Amino acid sequence: MNGTMQRRILIGLAITLFFGLAANAMERGKSVSMVFETATGTMQAGTARPDGDVDRANRLTTILTAEERAGLRPFKLNAAGGIDLTNGMVQFGGVASHLGLYTGTGFLDLSILSIFGTLEAANGDTLNFVASFSGLIDPITATFTFAGGTGRFVDAVGSASGPVTFNPDFTFLISTSGALDY
Repeated sequence: MNGTMQRRILIGLAITLFFGLAANAMERGKSVSMVFETATGTMQAGTARPDGDVDRANRLTTILTAEERAGLRPFKLNAAGGIDLTNGMVQFGGVASHLGLYTGTGFLDLSILSIFGTLEAANGDTLNFVASFSGLIDPITATFTFAGGTGRFVDAVGSASGPVTFNPDFTFLISTSGALDY
């Protein structure tokens, strides 16, 4: 095999590998940045987004993915729900930043006053959380700690806290704010 054919095979493999990785990342809702050198030696950058758009710019700097540029994003969660004390199941729903309308389920661990659960967006992406509580009487404060999930939240981290209104029938209202990185 001559040198030209070897280069073509290597380039073909590299392109196949890149597009395979890019497709996988885009299926998970991530943006994919590409950097390549043109015949004139200038760098071209393009960011392929899950919506199919491609943003291109001539640059000589390192190109970061959208997630690396974004960092922490403001996050708010409002919830209304209830606790079934017979089995410790907690169910709630509401509106949250980056999730839109969501449903939440979890299990209450009374020994440490925490709920372990998942928020699910309308599109099926999930965000895992642990909610801890401080104060046994007004004011009660909930602190949600987020770690991972599915879809665009697979690498999510962050937290949000705020007041809880707890009713005698074991229903509640929560309004939190904080930050989320995904």
